[in-house]
Amino acid sequence: MKPRVLITGASGMLGRSLFRLLSAEPDAYEILGTAYSRVVPPLERLDLTDTDSMNALFEKFEPNFVVHCAAERDPDRAAADKEGVLKLNVEASAAVARFCNSHNATLIYISTDYVFDGGVETNTSPPYAIDAETNPLNFYGLSKRDGERAVLEHGGETAVCLRVPVLYAKDCKDVTESSSLTVAKSLLSTTEQKVDNWGLRFPTLVDDVAAVLKHIIDRKTEDPKLASGILHCSSGESATKYQQAIMMAEILGTSTEKLHPDSEPPQGAPRPQNTQLDCSATWKAIGLEHTFTPLREGFSEALQRFKEEHFAKPGGEL
Repeated sequence: MKPRVLITGASGMLGRSLFRLLSAEPDAYEILGTAYSRVVPPLERLDLTDTDSMNALFEKFEPNFVVHCAAERDPDRAAADKEGVLKLNVEASAAVARFCNSHNATLIYISTDYVFDGGVETNTSPPYAIDAETNPLNFYGLSKRDGERAVLEHGGETAVCLRVPVLYAKDCKDVTESSSLTVAKSLLSTTEQKVDNWGLRFPTLVDDVAAVLKHIIDRKTEDPKLASGILHCSSGESATKYQQAIMMAEILGTSTEKLHPDSEPPQGAPRPQNTQLDCSATWKAIGLEHTFTPLREGFSEALQRFKEEHFAKPGGEL
């Protein structure tokens, strides 16, 4: 019997990618994608804070796997709406975990590298192993860390928490959907602008994470107890936002003369400087090591729409 996979947050970057990947194999997977604010067919609307709706969906679809992508993932928005973020990132995740446990479904919860502090207080340096001490510096990271704890407490012995870094996608209609791709907007500046050259990031294409999720599902279809607990998935290629801007300018064929590297920590919710993830335990758990898309290659495809909108020459040439 092919596994039934429920994807929450299927309108987001990672949810879209996973839905697309699994849907390409209709004989191997039965897929149901849900969303809340951006619901377009074939996605179904689901309010994760409505237990009656959750129960009805579980009773109807009877999932074998739930990939829980839905979350508030912006640190600044999280800091501004702590109550709402707790409801979505922690309480709703706990509810999903309970439903999974009571319906014998495996929960795969998407978490973040921001559960780590970059060594600020723990004195633990990256790359971080799956059992490294967590110590979030901002409310977003705290909510995701508490979401992990809720999932592992209520989700049963097959539950998974997959930590990922900053993500980007090839199908973003607006670059602001990704905190990496949005760096490209700095290249439109007509005034002098400082760009963060302090924080080291590991931008990872969602298609790579989706491929790893598929491997986890396949592995756990063989034996639900395999590849359980905390896992990491991240490209090993690093770049500050300023370095990303330089790469994007080369891809777009534009200048960075208005941009200047800023070596100070960015304003807003505090961010750790470096939270590189050690993925070795994940490769051991799924029986293979994934090869990630090179950053320049991924950015070149992901910025195509942005390039056409802002850097097209007269006559439509790029």
